[in-house]
Amino acid sequence: MLRSRLTLSIVVAMLGAPLALAHHSLSGQFDTTKSFQITGVVSKVDWINPHTQVFVDVKQANGTTITYKLESLPVAMMRKSGLSKSDLVGDGRPVVIDAHPARGDMPHLGYLLHIRLPDGRDIQFSKVPGAEQP
Repeated sequence: MLRSRLTLSIVVAMLGAPLALAHHSLSGQFDTTKSFQITGVVSKVDWINPHTQVFVDVKQANGTTITYKLESLPVAMMRKSGLSKSDLVGDGRPVVIDAHPARGDMPHLGYLLHIRLPDGRDIQFSKVPGAEQP
């Protein structure tokens, strides 16, 4: 009996190890020393854990549209900040977003730091580099 419990514990630990390693640190995937700002329309929100994902369509000067994928907080923390999925999806009016850029060659991927919603609400998720007060 003791041997089967030990074997089961080892198997469970081995199966769970890849999940623990799969979660990344913020500074491992995003350059936390930099930020960029975009203005666009939220086209989709994946209201999922471990990270909510917000997709923002940004119209370029030449008329094309680029979709940015922005990771954010878990659902519970988004709710705690006063947001719902419907707040983010909005009504087609533009939002202003500050985000950390992704590391590597992924120019349209970022981590959400701040969002200004069409209704005027400002939601701050993390510090924006260079925005520190003297």
